Amino acid sequence: MPRTPGSSPWLSTAGILALAVLLSGSYCSWRGYHVPGGLQGSSTQTSIGPLGGFASVFVDGVEYADSSASVTIDGVAAAESQLLVGQVATVGGASGSATTGTANSLAVTTKLVGPVSAISLAGGTVTVLGQTVAVTGDTSIASGIAPIDVGGLLIGSLIAVDGYRTSAGLIASRFDLAAVSRPLRVAGPVANLNSTAQTFTLAGTTVDYSAASGGLPAQLVDGSYVIASGGTLTSATVLRAALITTQAEVPSGASGASGTVHGAVTRFGSSSDFDVGGQTVATSATTTYQSGVSSDVAADVELEVSGRYGATGILNATSIALIPAANVRVAAPVSAIDAAGKTLTVAGITLGTTVETRWDDRSATLLRTFGFANLQVGDWVIVRGVAASGASATGRVVERWAQPSPALVELQDVASSVASPQFALTGITVSAIGATFTDVSGASLTPATFFATAAGRLVRARGTLSVTGALVASSVALRD
Repeated sequence: MPRTPGSSPWLSTAGILALAVLLSGSYCSWRGYHVPGGLQGSSTQTSIGPLGGFASVFVDGVEYADSSASVTIDGVAAAESQLLVGQVATVGGASGSATTGTANSLAVTTKLVGPVSAISLAGGTVTVLGQTVAVTGDTSIASGIAPIDVGGLLIGSLIAVDGYRTSAGLIASRFDLAAVSRPLRVAGPVANLNSTAQTFTLAGTTVDYSAASGGLPAQLVDGSYVIASGGTLTSATVLRAALITTQAEVPSGASGASGTVHGAVTRFGSSSDFDVGGQTVATSATTTYQSGVSSDVAADVELEVSGRYGATGILNATSIALIPAANVRVAAPVSAIDAAGKTLTVAGITLGTTVETRWDDRSATLLRTFGFANLQVGDWVIVRGVAASGASATGRVVERWAQPSPALVELQDVASSVASPQFALTGITVSAIGATFTDVSGASLTPATFFATAAGRLVRARGTLSVTGALVASSVALRD
């Protein structure tokens, strides 16, 4: 099923690119019949989605020439080397065919910068400036945060978040620890504009603009998309902003141009009339769906829409891909590589990759152009993705790390074949004799309680692999 912000902490996400970057988002293996690439015959193309790497230029399976592309981060001219895997980019370009094109521009806009005021291990969320930030299996998390999830954060940690707007905040595509000197920042559509109190709200954030330089931009009304930045917090949810600026949440597509937008449903009128990240989408009887059906489209559901823009700026959808949960997580050394099949074997699990797989080198090498060709047997990796059949899955995010100490293998998936003292994760038997057990909040569980409730639930196990390929677990945790 598609991911929504209130569900498992390890659900899913993924899109686009430009300027020597691989953008992820069209996972052929889980979208079934989805055909990557732009809409052939369209001269212009707009794509919005997460940066997936820096080895080549692909937007939704289309390779773009990028020698003349401009790059901006938060409206300021930037170098390609400043871009980070997982940042959401807006790419403007021209399609030459179904598989090639030219990128002219790439823009990244940070959605949220502020201190963490609450952490929910059970929900896989953090609260920042009153905004609920959902961390999923597709979220790229910066080095220096351990464990590599919401449990690695502390109340008061200053973080910068990029992702997809929801009714309550964001589905995080990436978050980083922010420098203490970095200005606070929140973006979204204005609501509850009150000229007497000099306040408005952006989802869960109240913005006090009484001290904003230049006051409010002209003609700002409820519904205007703004960025409130700088200033100070007067409470965990009230930002006294130093500057208010307006901008278009999504670029306007020219009539007849093709477009791809990855985001969450921000307005739901019906399954044929809704907005994704502020872009109005219309469907028809010929719209095709992957990983779901039209009735799965609802408020806050994450999806990716491809189609053509009409004369009024509506994106008429030719295909919609609902984003399934990235429940699988494998951390272990690579034991085998199949270059022809683009698969790797990790902890006995065969992991497929595609041109849209997100690649990130977190090892000492820090190879910026890291990709499948750079993998070596013995590399310690964390792979997150979607289960297939048996001991196999599709890797949506592949990260190379330095080998941890102790070098414990980690598996996560929905538990099956649960029968004390064993269960299975992604087709691998887990032996839990002598393991410690915890619930979603980190509280201790008895083995009996765990085995009575674990079937069909998301479970993470850490331990060592036996000669038979089973995981001998030292710790087992419920994750949903």
